[in-house]
Amino acid sequence: TERIARMAFEFARANGKNRVECVTKANIVKKTDGRFLDVVHKVGEEYPDIRVEDWYIDIMTANLINEDLQRDFQVFVLPNLYGDIITDEAAQIQGGMGTAGSANIGSQYAMFEAVHGSAPDIAGKDLANPIATVLSAAMMLRYTFDLDKEADAVEEAVRKVLAEGYRTGDIMSEGCTLVGCSKMGDLLAERI
Repeated sequence: TERIARMAFEFARANGKNRVECVTKANIVKKTDGRFLDVVHKVGEEYPDIRVEDWYIDIMTANLINEDLQRDFQVFVLPNLYGDIITDEAAQIQGGMGTAGSANIGSQYAMFEAVHGSAPDIAGKDLANPIATVLSAAMMLRYTFDLDKEADAVEEAVRKVLAEGYRTGDIMSEGCTLVGCSKMGDLLAERI
């Protein structure tokens, strides 16, 4: 908990953020979530320029779909279970599960993957949206290899392809061009 809390505060500071939202269910899960909350606040004392705000997971999930509130949140720190809930909801808000990359960063190793996992149920069917995996690769370029310019190029390619109106079936919208996984990958590669 200390490590993940410190990472949240360091991320906030490095990215010009002044708030960290600590999400638990400490009112009910008093021992484990209560301890998590206490540790986050203790670490937060080392970052007087960053405010810690406490939220319960149930109200936070409601607040994230409230357009008047959702843009106010900056950095989240939460136990794994709640993190899984919030990242799926946030992915849906920002475009869909197929567009959200993720990183699991440990003290020695890091793993980068689509927030939804590998989607084996649609493997080989040219249906998957490769954007989440591509954005995860951009995170890896930046975090693991310090290749910021290359990561920027990958992210810009995603923005361009979406701005041009190409969509896979999971994020298809009116007036856009439907493409499969392979074609989306080709379009991204061309823009890079």
